[in-house]
Amino acid sequence: MRHAADNYPDLCLHLSVQGSATSAEAINFYHRQFGIARGVLPRVLSLAQVEHVANNTDVEIEVFGFGSLCVMVEGRCALSSYVTGESPNTHGVCSPAKAVRWQQNPRGLESRLNGVLIDRYTPQEHASYPTLCKGCFEVNDETYYAVEEPTSLNTLGLLPQLLAMGVRAIKIDGRQRSPAYLAQVTRVWREALDQCLHNAARYAVKPGWMAELNTLAEGQQHTLGAYHRAWK
Repeated sequence: MRHAADNYPDLCLHLSVQGSATSAEAINFYHRQFGIARGVLPRVLSLAQVEHVANNTDVEIEVFGFGSLCVMVEGRCALSSYVTGESPNTHGVCSPAKAVRWQQNPRGLESRLNGVLIDRYTPQEHASYPTLCKGCFEVNDETYYAVEEPTSLNTLGLLPQLLAMGVRAIKIDGRQRSPAYLAQVTRVWREALDQCLHNAARYAVKPGWMAELNTLAEGQQHTLGAYHRAWK
């Protein structure tokens, strides 16, 4: 970022979520140092915290709207490094494709990350992409999702609130996703955004939108994440 700011001053710089800026002070620091035009907030902030950031900076604020739910402070998580030896900051993903394995055996469908068992599914269960923070582990003689359940963030119902508090852009998680996935998700969100921008007071989430996104959600489950409950 320093190289870009010094050598290409006319370049419009956006601060990645991996910059781990969770406050207006952090966003403003990056603005002073590098002249960023927009900052992407991690997925661990409440609506009140997002609003506070947006109201205390001149930098455009972008938040995650749909996709994987990251329950860690992005840019500071070391879980995947522990299992795969590769950090998301340097290799771009929490679960590198080369480390992911699916194995069918008499006990069910198993997902593994670099050989570590992440979860096991019965034929009646919907499998999710193996990430360590959403693994099902044995803790104190109990087997459960110790950190977070496999589910997808979906903020369609929050669009009027996000618009009112000054959020300028919605981010859709597209990393390690297929073109078909991206086409389906962006089509739904484009329609929703257009409806909300046209008349936020009469905006309503259509059942068809939810049904379509449900087919793409992890475990076919949706959540508002930290937007409606405290970060663990």
